[in-house]
Amino acid sequence: MGEIKPASVAGTGQQEEGQILKREIGGELDAKAQELLEEKEAESRMRTYTGPMAKVITGLLCVWAAFQVYFTTIGTISAINLRAIHCIFLLMFTFLLFPTYKKEKRKRTAPPWWDIVLIVLSASAYIYLILNYTRIAQTGGRVETYELGIAAVALIIVFEAARRASGNLAILALIFLSYNWFGAYLPGLLGHNGFTLKRVLVTQFWGTEGLLGTGIGVSATYIFLFVLFGAFLKHSGFSKFINDFSLTLVGRTSGGPAKVAVVASALLGMINGSAIANVATTGTITIPLMKRTGYKKEFAGAVEAVASTGGQFCPPVMGAVAFVMSEFLNVSYTKVMLAAIVPAFLYYLGLLFSVHFEAKRLGLSGLSKENIPDAMKVLKEQGHLVVPLFALIGLMIYGYTPIYAAVLSIFATIGASWLRKETPHDTGQDCSCYGRRCQKRYFCWCVLRNHWCNHWYRYLNQHGIEYGLFNPVCG
Repeated sequence: MGEIKPASVAGTGQQEEGQILKREIGGELDAKAQELLEEKEAESRMRTYTGPMAKVITGLLCVWAAFQVYFTTIGTISAINLRAIHCIFLLMFTFLLFPTYKKEKRKRTAPPWWDIVLIVLSASAYIYLILNYTRIAQTGGRVETYELGIAAVALIIVFEAARRASGNLAILALIFLSYNWFGAYLPGLLGHNGFTLKRVLVTQFWGTEGLLGTGIGVSATYIFLFVLFGAFLKHSGFSKFINDFSLTLVGRTSGGPAKVAVVASALLGMINGSAIANVATTGTITIPLMKRTGYKKEFAGAVEAVASTGGQFCPPVMGAVAFVMSEFLNVSYTKVMLAAIVPAFLYYLGLLFSVHFEAKRLGLSGLSKENIPDAMKVLKEQGHLVVPLFALIGLMIYGYTPIYAAVLSIFATIGASWLRKETPHDTGQDCSCYGRRCQKRYFCWCVLRNHWCNHWYRYLNQHGIEYGLFNPVCG
């Protein structure tokens, strides 16, 4: 006869198995997340540096962050200079961190010589613009022949940076750029009289409707600070709190893992606004759990994909397009954020109903008690981490600008991480290191994506198409 263990011993064994399961999942999380990101996102396939160069890059990222925070809050600088310096940093890190081609050796001690040349050329072009922009603006945009050459070099370099960071998006931008010439051969509303190379170069580089347009302006102010806030919040332990809180909230209900995926994606989307990063963070836990409890693999993947996509319009920190929308509509970001609350709530409510009905149809149960963290313990040890998020929302609703609210929320995050010993206390140090991952992923990607979106709008505006096509639709 087998030995019958006491209930207390059996319970202890189940708890130990649950803890082992959690540790296994947690140990695989970073590797799976990075693998998923590298497969789906070009900006995750990046160079990694060792030796002095790694410290140099980290130091430069900290300088960039300090520059942006200072001159978007208490410092004084013209808009064109802020955007130009932002582009210098952006292009520098793009050529330092993004490989020239996919199979390039990523582990390096120094960047290749051609990237150093591209960095020098791009910095020289924008520094020349900073020093001479006022003179050219006062003469009505009259430029010398060699200054057209500078504009052409800058435009080519930006396209190369976009090719590395976004691939197909750069090809689409090139098609829109070529529309300046082939549009003269198109009939009807899409046609125009054509533009000279000089006019295109002046508009793209020496004006505020091209490379230094609204997209880069939004990136240099709102997007940078909100992504920096998300970096600090992540390294304060907020991501772990989201997963634990979601498990305690809906983990034991019918179809619990799928509901955990929905709730965790919604909460994480409130601070990052990125669908793929959302999948990489929560999906590596929730998708295996959904499959284990009886969901089909197709349904599990679909739930995580849909839930993570909603993070792009889940306030307060939404995707880059929300900030561009604010600029184009000439309304405060707070209004855009408030307008997104109801659609985001209904989106996730509908998704919760969908996974609940599917779980009932399949007769699925929730997770066992051993795999669910204690709710009171989670709130006691990690509940204070929501303070920065409430601070951000409260400040914007109260009437403060998003920039002011984001900066104060960063300091609130640092303070919150010191409230309890269970949470990380080296948030600032973590975020310095995180700059080598988060800033290069989000800043390079969001800025370039934003940048080309601005291009498309400006081309349509320049050619008069918006009044012929868009206004009847918009009413």
